Amino acid sequence: MVAMNFDTNGDPFSLSAKDPKQFVVLAGGAPCFGVNSSGTFINHLMVDSNGNGLYKRGKNVVHTIKLITDILSGEIAWDTIGAFLSEKEIVNVPNNSCHSMIADKSGNVWIVEPGRGVIYSPADESPFCLMTNFSLVDYKTSGKMKGSGADRYKIAKKLLSKASHLDVAQAFGILEAAKQSKGEWRTAFSMVYAQQENAVYFCYNREFQNIQKFAFNT
Repeated sequence: MVAMNFDTNGDPFSLSAKDPKQFVVLAGGAPCFGVNSSGTFINHLMVDSNGNGLYKRGKNVVHTIKLITDILSGEIAWDTIGAFLSEKEIVNVPNNSCHSMIADKSGNVWIVEPGRGVIYSPADESPFCLMTNFSLVDYKTSGKMKGSGADRYKIAKKLLSKASHLDVAQAFGILEAAKQSKGEWRTAFSMVYAQQENAVYFCYNREFQNIQKFAFNT
């Protein structure tokens, strides 16, 4: 199961489900996060830059938007993700600094941080994996949460640690607890992907009582 809040500063975004094998949210016309019918999820969250991982071109260089596109389209198959990331250098798109979480249908997770590295979290080593907007590579190294999102990370971690068996309703409860409803950045879209159903549950603008469902036809 994968759950995510998408927080925006008012910039427009759109949900695209025109390809029945992809559930994708677009921001600025580019894929921002989503899941495909093979059960592979990927997102693209802002993170403070460390001055590395800047956009460039090269034979074995892939920028984050292409990574998202190729993951969701199946161009990068779910069972080749680890090998792909070990062979390619992932960089940011111009004027951007983001990191991504990739989760496959078995619950294996990769945290991809351009200019910092990749963290691999196998499904059998941890009951859950979390990310917000601070670098997890830096956190793993220093033990300190440097950047925004620490408060939301701690809320989600506390609630997940208490959940013995997570279901869709509980996942939305955690998203609601970690939502942002004040300030410049507010939660505009929330989603839960349930792997056993191969379906996405979602709502807009923190309306957690108004959940919609998208099911993959597989």
